[in-house]
Amino acid sequence: MMERNPDTATQLSVSDFEEHAWLLQQQYPEQALKHFSAWRFTDEVNPARLEAALEAVITHIPELNVRYRFNDEGELLKVREDDWRACVAMLQADDDSQAQELLLAHQAQPWDAENQPPLAALIVQIKSDVILAFVLHQVLDQTCREDDLYRMTLDAYAGRSVGAAHLPWLQRHGTSGTGTPDTVAVARSADTGHDRAEVVTVILDEFRSALGEPTMAQDDDFFDFGGHSLLATRIIGKLLSTHGIEVQFNDFFSAPTAAALASRAQVLGTAGACALSEQAQEVQKAPFALAQASLGRAYVAFEFGTIFNLPFAMDFLDEVDERLFEQAFTDLIERHASLRTTFHFEAGEAYQQRIAPGQLGRFKWFWSSDESEGASLASEASYQFDLSRELPMRVRFLRDPQSQRQTLSLLVHHMAIDEWSLNVMMEELGKAYLARAVGKAPVWEAPAPSFHEYSVHEQARGINQQHLAYWTDMLRPATPGLTLPVVDGDSRVAVGEVSTRAEWFEIKPDQTLIDHLYSFARQNNSSLFGVVYSAIALALHKVGGLQDLVIGTSASGRTDPAYYETVGYFTTMVAHRVQFDSRQTVGALIENTSRLINESMAYADVPMEHIQQALGMTPADGLLFDVYVQIHANNALNGALPIPDAGSIRYRHIDPDKNQSMFGIQFEIMENMLDGQRSLRLVVTYRSDRYSAEQMARVSAAIEQVFALFVSPEGAAVKVEHVRA
Repeated sequence: MMERNPDTATQLSVSDFEEHAWLLQQQYPEQALKHFSAWRFTDEVNPARLEAALEAVITHIPELNVRYRFNDEGELLKVREDDWRACVAMLQADDDSQAQELLLAHQAQPWDAENQPPLAALIVQIKSDVILAFVLHQVLDQTCREDDLYRMTLDAYAGRSVGAAHLPWLQRHGTSGTGTPDTVAVARSADTGHDRAEVVTVILDEFRSALGEPTMAQDDDFFDFGGHSLLATRIIGKLLSTHGIEVQFNDFFSAPTAAALASRAQVLGTAGACALSEQAQEVQKAPFALAQASLGRAYVAFEFGTIFNLPFAMDFLDEVDERLFEQAFTDLIERHASLRTTFHFEAGEAYQQRIAPGQLGRFKWFWSSDESEGASLASEASYQFDLSRELPMRVRFLRDPQSQRQTLSLLVHHMAIDEWSLNVMMEELGKAYLARAVGKAPVWEAPAPSFHEYSVHEQARGINQQHLAYWTDMLRPATPGLTLPVVDGDSRVAVGEVSTRAEWFEIKPDQTLIDHLYSFARQNNSSLFGVVYSAIALALHKVGGLQDLVIGTSASGRTDPAYYETVGYFTTMVAHRVQFDSRQTVGALIENTSRLINESMAYADVPMEHIQQALGMTPADGLLFDVYVQIHANNALNGALPIPDAGSIRYRHIDPDKNQSMFGIQFEIMENMLDGQRSLRLVVTYRSDRYSAEQMARVSAAIEQVFALFVSPEGAAVKVEHVRA
């Protein structure tokens, strides 16, 4: 067969994104970097006419029918082919199950970029019904979406002109199930009585499940039952992915009951858009995910030290069977590949390598208390990992020789997990321990989606340019860093000496103040995090005389609910510019700041490193912010392991000794519900080369004064210019 000469064929320019996606496919040829959506036509449809409509669409968008080839100079070319039939297939299926298998098989096929188009348009006939499906390689992610092609095909089928694809920046998902066309196109409010009642029931069921409160009623407040922002995020994702119901994060604070939230909801009508294919191949070697790659570069810059160690520790109030604990933790390691991964930082290539469960015996990661003589929580916390040669975690039991109480050191490197992952792990550890206590292996409801697979797909997608622009527009005029006035007796280290050494202290409000702060948050349509965050910003404004302040915080980075049960490092650092208007009231400052934070979370998939690069900053400039505020809500290290006969083994979190920090000042909001009572602590860590103990004493006093103002009868109405701190 004569091949067409690339020099005479129609050539199209190759974008940086396309070249990146193409290169990733070459590096991981066994991976099917594709996604698909499908629609069922229940009315009579003419397959031949539908095929002609597809011809019109494929002809209209040349990128759908191209091949990627090299010319004689070694340049990558995108060559357009004329035969549209290469993109279309007519299939027959006996039932829905067989149709699903056919679609998944097309998605799972590796892409031969030199000889195959990046699109497969499939017309599947099932008796009298017709299913139209589009399988797109991720190289098309900035060209069009599946629903673009669906809309354009319907236009062509109806004899209308084919319009342009739109919104190419929206995030793509793995696969979606079939659905009728009229449920895909338009979102609608739950405005009829019937619709609203159904939505209330669905939201209430999700509230009850997430909070463990089976008797919760539709008018009960989500936050009064222990709800917090992390749970709200999970519920929002579950409502959208499972039920096709969209709610906004801010609405959780202004409408925190199932009944009220239902009135704000949008019913999209198609669920399952984020479902992953169970036939996805296991990825053995993968690039770092975007946020993980940024963390990896910082890890290298800090010379592979201990700054990214996560030294978790627990005090067991009841005796734990260490042998069963090891078995249960082994179950977690086998389930979550990130816990059995090595990380490699070689010149020119950084990657993560999965360890097969059968090879775990080569690694030492667990020590019983009998093996731990001479060890301590401090010695474990300071352990320096060699991530290329050992697992990214160490589990060690210690026993107090006097009380015989057991403590657990759970040291994990940040490259492997984030805080969300810890919650997943501790919940599953309880299930595994209970199963092992009765001599069984745990049975999981579903496989845990692979973080390695996520990394491959995210690298193929690349940076969302619209989201990047959101952050650069916000932060470009901001004043970087933080400058506080010098205080007499300044105890900072000598100028010119830079280190990550840190000191820490904590602010512990009494129970009355805690309860009042919660009430104050609710009155101002905010969360406790929003109120404490605003108090910190306002206190620093008063101490430093600031006009604006950039504050960093963490975001879950989990924009796809399909990965909510995955252990891995998804977290992104984001930054917000808080501006101070002396005429603004305290209540308005809190509400505006909370809204800014909540609304920005939809854009929080862009690592801070890329935002700073887009702002023209270099690694030598450091971080744009010097203040970092994060919340630890309902710490998973406070809880109990279930045992047979409804018993439990209680454990409590032990604070680590904080002697390093990559931030100038880090504020950690420790919010918990213990024994039915809310607790709140503010742990403050500061770099001793940047700030003195005397300066931090002023900041601490200012925060406490702002707290007192917030809970005063007229606190929300006070103007910022009248705040004294």
